[in-house]
Amino acid sequence: MSGKIRKDDVYWKILNCALELEFRKGHLKWTLSDVSRKSKITRSLIYYHFGRSKMDILQAAIDIIGKEFTGVDNPRRQSLWFSEKYEESLLEARQIYEKMPHLCAFYLNHRNQPNQVGQALETIERGFKKRIKTIAPTATPAQINTLFAVYFGIGYAPGVGAEEVKIFAQVIKSVLKKMNPRVPTLS
Repeated sequence: MSGKIRKDDVYWKILNCALELEFRKGHLKWTLSDVSRKSKITRSLIYYHFGRSKMDILQAAIDIIGKEFTGVDNPRRQSLWFSEKYEESLLEARQIYEKMPHLCAFYLNHRNQPNQVGQALETIERGFKKRIKTIAPTATPAQINTLFAVYFGIGYAPGVGAEEVKIFAQVIKSVLKKMNPRVPTLS
């Protein structure tokens, strides 16, 4: 349901509060009433944005990690990577972090869980690492894991601004070029 509704401030507030409760109370041990109280948003607005299912809210968070944060399921974001526009892509990811600071806790808490949330997050990770491998085909698994870790670190780190993102983009461009010297650098 949430894919059809414009993502406004109410949407982000509900989602962030639900993720905070998911982290603090445990997997699905919170209620939509808890979300309503914490966010100070009526349950009817929660239903409007996400329906009546807690899993639909968590699925929306998973979708945002895949489409908006990593850009794995987002063709436009993928094109930014293949055009070496890492700075622009990461600035968009940082906008998601600003709207949902509890996304990192959700991700880290669930990524290795043996449930559908953990499996979905692992699928996103594999897709992101596959994209790195496509861009840098000679990269070793350790190099791919390092690039993945650095991207997520800069994406989720508090206090990171445009200047740090620009530095990261220059570094990643240089590193990826060394891992794939046959591909000319696009400017």
